[in-house]
Amino acid sequence: MITRLIVTYFLIAYSLAVYALVPFVPRYDETEAKILLNLTAGAYSTDPEKCVNNTLPKWQKWLICNTKSTICDAFQNFCSLYIIRSDVMKEIIIVFRGTTTTKQLIVEGWQSMRSKKNFFNIGMVNRYFLQALDKTWPNMEPLLMNPLFKSYQVKFTGHSLGGAIASLAATRTVIQRLRTGNQIKLITFGQPRTGDYQFATYHNTYIPFSFRLVHHLDLVPHLPPCEKDANYRNEKNDKSKPCLTGKIGSPYHHGIEIWYPNGMAKDAMYYECLGYPKSEDFRCSNSLTYDFKNYNAYVNDHRHYFDVHVSPSFHGSLSKENLLFI
Repeated sequence: MITRLIVTYFLIAYSLAVYALVPFVPRYDETEAKILLNLTAGAYSTDPEKCVNNTLPKWQKWLICNTKSTICDAFQNFCSLYIIRSDVMKEIIIVFRGTTTTKQLIVEGWQSMRSKKNFFNIGMVNRYFLQALDKTWPNMEPLLMNPLFKSYQVKFTGHSLGGAIASLAATRTVIQRLRTGNQIKLITFGQPRTGDYQFATYHNTYIPFSFRLVHHLDLVPHLPPCEKDANYRNEKNDKSKPCLTGKIGSPYHHGIEIWYPNGMAKDAMYYECLGYPKSEDFRCSNSLTYDFKNYNAYVNDHRHYFDVHVSPSFHGSLSKENLLFI
């Protein structure tokens, strides 16, 4: 009897030890992503409140705490965000707008070619995205620091440039201990590479619930380009090579990619990309190569997520007809 108890004890202890070694993998929630996509589309509108009211249940009593546009570069381009809060849900959502003008896009591209900047000594990040965060941070920090809302979960989201700023904002929130990583959710759409491998490693360690959605051939998530593994041999397509890991200063994605390879209509198939290299899974969109003659298709996929036109060309307020039906 005693022997049986001892054996049982060690079996339980062993099973718990093995369980502890299995890394936690957060589950992607498509319904949640669709809600945040609607809110992200609202960041491009002149009246995001209508988008909020048409997307979220009234019983949750969401309040718009702040809507702010700030000049974020020397060329007078704007970076915008809005913040909503539900005391019923005990939750805050911070939504960032993406690029709105060709001039801003050119400035982003130019800054991306320059050397990266140090981000709180955890890694290097894109100059323009960091500058945009620095300009917008004062608009969100007071709410994050308010002791009345210290227990509230915070969701960060954005499209394109907005996704990059959202990622930096989420990471800074953890660095400054305004929230734990488990109090944060990050879901972005068509986000460009934001930092280097060291930044990605820190982000992945401390913010487990971090998802990047990529629509089919969307080119923007592959910019700026990562440094490729030149020694990799791909018999099907020699131009297709995985990203190198460990390169300081070289652009590298963070978070878990959710790739929709065949469009984003209702019930569309998607991949939760957990393979190698981590966050740059070569079985997913990073295996693609691009030809300039198909540029219009790449842009179209970038502007459409879940068949919603998330576009800087849209300046109205979002009605129910413009929104994704969830």
